[in-house]
Amino acid sequence: MGLLPKLSTGNTSIGLDIGSSAIKLVQLQDTKNGVALYKAGSAPTPRESVKGGVVVDPLAVAKAIESLLEALQVESGTVTAGVAGPTVVVREVPLPVMSDRQLRKSIQWEARNYISFPVEDSIVEFEVLERPPAGEASQMRVMLVAAPRDMVDSQVEAVELAGLDPAAVEIQPFAMMRGILATDGMATEEGDTTAVLGIGAAYTDITIMKDGMFVLSRMIPIAGDAFTEAIKNALDVDTEEATQLKETAMQVVSSEEERATLDPAAQQASRAIEPLLDELIREVRRSLAYHDYQQQAPDAGAGDLGVSRILLAGGSAKLPRVHEYFQAQLGVPVEIVSVFGNGHLQAQGVNQEYLRSHAPTLLVGAGLALRELRSAKQRRGEVAEKAQ
Repeated sequence: MGLLPKLSTGNTSIGLDIGSSAIKLVQLQDTKNGVALYKAGSAPTPRESVKGGVVVDPLAVAKAIESLLEALQVESGTVTAGVAGPTVVVREVPLPVMSDRQLRKSIQWEARNYISFPVEDSIVEFEVLERPPAGEASQMRVMLVAAPRDMVDSQVEAVELAGLDPAAVEIQPFAMMRGILATDGMATEEGDTTAVLGIGAAYTDITIMKDGMFVLSRMIPIAGDAFTEAIKNALDVDTEEATQLKETAMQVVSSEEERATLDPAAQQASRAIEPLLDELIREVRRSLAYHDYQQQAPDAGAGDLGVSRILLAGGSAKLPRVHEYFQAQLGVPVEIVSVFGNGHLQAQGVNQEYLRSHAPTLLVGAGLALRELRSAKQRRGEVAEKAQ
């Protein structure tokens, strides 16, 4: 579901994930053997240029995107960008049965009941999930998506200033889902429920899907920046040194015995972030419990509820052994996301070492790029069918 849809052409597509810490770019190509990764890379986001999902300094971000395009030797093309943040709303809502045309006219009014920011300053989209036959029910199921207009417009402005053509702006949870569903290695069985934790810089996004369909999404304000700040304060070092320690020497451990195997600075860092990790896990557990409550049915059995597995994505998913810690605390299988490799999305010819070390951070970009690539392929198929 795009907040700013636009037709695209060609057999390549770019997904651009503009975060508060890093800008990630993924370019996919539609080949005769399927979708393949063409190019991928990342660059630091200019300091203080993205806040709460809004690009507050589009020119600085555009220059960073231009430098990334030059480094990767990516020519101008169509781009799908992604928005995320505490002000983005995505939820299933019950609405009175009406036609799409009627809903389009009334959606702004209906949305007032579900979003906390002014509707007139927002972009609101919808998708009807289930419309009952006439006379059978008075309500239909609708997926409502809303984001502040300045969040969407600022992304578009930065992309255009960088010389790229914005094809769509999409919410990141849908992009994450698309990237996971495109990966054979993470295929789900019927009835499986998967929770995806995107542990970014400012927020952790938990998205739950069942049978490949969106169920719920929630933002938790505990993520990589909070970990870095905790290390910085505990060791009395600057941000750069704290980040370096977090990414290279530290490990997430489950006992003091394991922590004792690390060097003294890494021990301090590991101990500093543990309360934050535990608080994050408590918030994840609350989200899973809320999901279970929402999904209850009168005839549900004990095995019908709960998530089957948890997938970790985002920069902090790269913390050594963090998935083991989550698994031990939550009692659910936990894996690190790896979109490229044995699945539908091949990555031959791309730096494999880069993919191994950055795989969790490329999920959103891959899902964004897939959106327009598949849309273009579908439109070409429809044209070919009509020509027959």
